[in-house]
Amino acid sequence: MVVHPAITTISSTAENIPAGTGGPTTNIRVIHSFSTEDTANPGVSPAVLEVGVNQGDILAADEILSFASIHGDFACIPDRIFHRFEVILPPESRLEILKDALLQIMHLEDGGARSEGLTPYQVEDLIDALERTRQTLVNGRDAAGDDTPAGAP
Repeated sequence: MVVHPAITTISSTAENIPAGTGGPTTNIRVIHSFSTEDTANPGVSPAVLEVGVNQGDILAADEILSFASIHGDFACIPDRIFHRFEVILPPESRLEILKDALLQIMHLEDGGARSEGLTPYQVEDLIDALERTRQTLVNGRDAAGDDTPAGAP
């Protein structure tokens, strides 16, 4: 069973600005959502996100995501050459920690002032969609795999 969140990519409006011209370039893309399509390994498979950032923000974003990954029970693989991060979210990860980290990275991009880049609402909607997908799969698996009446040994 594969459930896709309503949002698969969120990007700043200046995503395609040529390098060196400045402007916000943060984007977040869902590479793989939570799913149960693998019958060899029962359970919910991890979600994978790609977070692209501005070249000037790569070190700060790396620090933010690395710290958040420790507390949020997810893995973060930096790719400093291409200014992006791969975030692997196991089903037990704490998505609220990731949301806070992404909001901090957005704050880096706009220097604290609201620009035409990503909005906090877009990030919150993405994380909420991932959470709903995860809960649907976990609850669906529990409901499908448990035929034992409540209170029975």
